[in-house]
Parts: sequence; structure tokens; C-alpha cells
Amino acid sequence: MPDNMPLLPVRSAVGAFRLVLLTFAWVVSLASIILGQPHGIMTAAGAVALGFFILLTLPRLRRDSLIILLLLGCVLLVILDDVPAVAEMVRAGERVLIFAALLPTMALVRATAMTMPSVHATQQRLGRLPAEASAGGLQLAAHVFGGIINTGAFAILSAALPSDSDPQRRRIAAEAAIRGMVVSSAWSPFFVAFAIGQIFVAPAYAWMAIAIGTISALLFMLATILFLQRGFALAQLRQSLACLRPVAGRLVIVLAAVLLVAVVMELTALSAVVAVMPVLVLVQMLRHRDKVRAILSDTRHAMDRTADDIVVITAAMLVAFFAIESGSLATLVAGVYSGVIPGWIALLAVPVLMMVLSVFGIHPVITSTALLAIFSGGGADVHPALLVQAHLIGWGAGTMSSVASLSVLTSATLYQVPTRQLVFGPNIVSGFVYALVGGGVLGLVNMVIG
Repeated sequence: MPDNMPLLPVRSAVGAFRLVLLTFAWVVSLASIILGQPHGIMTAAGAVALGFFILLTLPRLRRDSLIILLLLGCVLLVILDDVPAVAEMVRAGERVLIFAALLPTMALVRATAMTMPSVHATQQRLGRLPAEASAGGLQLAAHVFGGIINTGAFAILSAALPSDSDPQRRRIAAEAAIRGMVVSSAWSPFFVAFAIGQIFVAPAYAWMAIAIGTISALLFMLATILFLQRGFALAQLRQSLACLRPVAGRLVIVLAAVLLVAVVMELTALSAVVAVMPVLVLVQMLRHRDKVRAILSDTRHAMDRTADDIVVITAAMLVAFFAIESGSLATLVAGVYSGVIPGWIALLAVPVLMMVLSVFGIHPVITSTALLAIFSGGGADVHPALLVQAHLIGWGAGTMSSVASLSVLTSATLYQVPTRQLVFGPNIVSGFVYALVGGGVLGLVNMVIG
């Protein structure tokens, strides 16, 4: 132990410096959105800070993150003919700088939500639900909370489960929470999935994809609650919805604020989220000043915990940037299939491949980045909004039952359920059906409007 003592201050200093770099990149990204300056000296400095943050984070990445980076690196070798020039790398860094702001912003939102009395009231109501309504209630609550705070929903909802719950009830609750949370990615602009999808299409199509996603998510929720929750009737539905009453108004305000700012300032959904949420958090801090220290402390720790995700998502977006710029993936596909790919093939292939490959440990971020690069921009005869929605359905289906899914791993820990039970349980069937039916319906819609 004494031999390792000199390393501790060094590691602490490196960790503090990493936090400073990420915070600087976050602030720069926020400023570039507000000032409407996506390029220039300021954003270049933010991109450089993000680059140094990634370099300092590499030695401490988890094994699964390293595997994902290795696979992304292989894709990059395929699509790049030459080493990018410094100017091109800086330009790519400016494009992905937004992701240095998105995940810390979501960490700030989660930390704030954990302190809100309305959230605690919802927890207590969920804990009092009868057994026959608890799974459906948790799925609905996970869907609502997940649309805003993503995986933070699991921490809130697992605390609502009675401490004396038997293993079967814990497993059913965990499965329901996962289904509800991951499917909210079909309509929520707060997900990394949406941030990835909107890069490949114009902003108007991204908003259309969100509108379509509200329908696909609603249908999935109704189908799974009715078929998987035995005895869940109208009375239980009313009980479950009543649990959400304390937070309903605040969630409406959040979504309305994001939409309003996006329209008024002509921002993408992702930029609107990054710009609006810190302001709403600041308002909450001013209302509850005794919670400020806890919020900032939790945010700092969350930024450290999500370092892997930031590196992986940034790497995936860099691959997407160079794939679009070079057109290499499209050229590669053209060697196998000449002409424009039929839209129904693209819309079916995206969610199904994302789901199936994720079961074998290939994270959807890899599959979706490659498929969107191939099918977007005229690569397939497909409506851009439908393509983004197919990607969002695939993301939800792929993270519903995968050994590489943070949602599954987090729920396994919080609900004290073996990971294998969550991976190979009912959700693997739900995910496959969601991908297959969702992609098929989108394919039919594409034929009709085409």
C-alpha cells in the first residue's frame, strides 16, 4: 500500500483536470449555441479541450468501452483513405462538441430530479401500488421519467420497490422499467439515440421523427402492458397514471420549453435541450437553495461516471462525420448492390439488425452509425423522418435486452436481479417483435407516401 501512495495525488490531479476540460468543453458548446457560432476560435478551443479529455480518459476506460472503440476504429480504417489533416480533425471536433454538453447536461438534470419533492411523491405512490398494478405502473413511470432523465429513471423507480419484495417481483419490476425507459427513445429529444439520428437528416425531419415516435411508443406500451401484465385492467391503469400526477405538470413544462426555444431560436432538438435544461435547473436551484450543494456534487460524480459514454459517443460521431464526408460506406455498398436501395429494406434492416446484433454484445451505437451513413443522403429510397424513427426503434429494441446495454446492467444492479435473467427473459421477445413490426410498418408507410 505505501508504494502506491505517491500515485494517489497524481490520479486525483488528473481526475480534476479531466473534469475541468470537460466542463470547459460543455460551457463552450453552450455558448456556441446561444451565440449562434458553431465554428471559430472558441469552438476550436472547446474541441481541443474535448480531445485532451478523451486522451486522459482512455487509460481508465472499461473493457466493454475499449471493445466498442476497437470496432469503431476498424470502421474508421475502412472508410478513411488517408490520415485527416489537422484542420479537418478540428472541424470534426467542432461537430461533435455538442456531445460534450449533452451528457453533462443530462447528469445535471438527473441530479436535480433526485432532489425534487414531486419526484419523491411519485416514488411513494408507486410503492403503494398493489402487486397486480405495480409492473404496469413502473413501466409507465419509467417511460415518462426516462424521456427526460434516461437511465436516471431506474434509480428513482427501484427505490419505490418495497424492500421485502421477492426475487420474482424484482425481476418483473426490472423488466417493466427497462421496457418503459428504453422505448421513450422513440420520441424523446433527450436521448443520445436522437442526437445521433438527427446528424444524418435536416432538423425538420428530426422533429417529424419525434412526432412519429409518440405513436410507435404508445402502441408498444399498450401492447406490452396488456399482453405481459396479466390482470392489468382499466382500474390499474388509472391507479398507475395517478402516480404520475405530481410530476406531470413539470414534465409538460420541460418539453414545452425545449420545443419553444427550438422554434424561436431555430435550433435543432439537441441544441435546444442543451440550452434550455441548465436554465430550468438554475430556476429549481433558486427555489430550493438548500439543494444546490447536493445537485452540484452529484453532477460532478455523474460526469466522472459517464466519461466512458462520452468517449464512446464522441468516437462514434467522429466515425459518422468522416463516413459522411468521404462517402466511403456508400461506395462500399454500391460494390455489392448497385442503384438506390429500396426503402422497405432499409427501414426493416435498421431496427432488426440493431436489435439482433446488440444481443451478441454489439452496441447499437456501432450498428446505427454504419447503417444511417449507408441509407441516408440518397443511399436508400426512404423518407428521412422514417429512417430516423427506424433507428430510434432499433435503439430501444437493442438496449432492451443486451449484455452491452447500460439500461440492463444498471437495472440488474439496482433491482438485484441477475443480468442473464434480464437479457434472456420476456424482453428479448418484446425487443425483437418491436423491431420487426416497427420496421415493417414504417416500410409500408414509406411505400404509401412514396
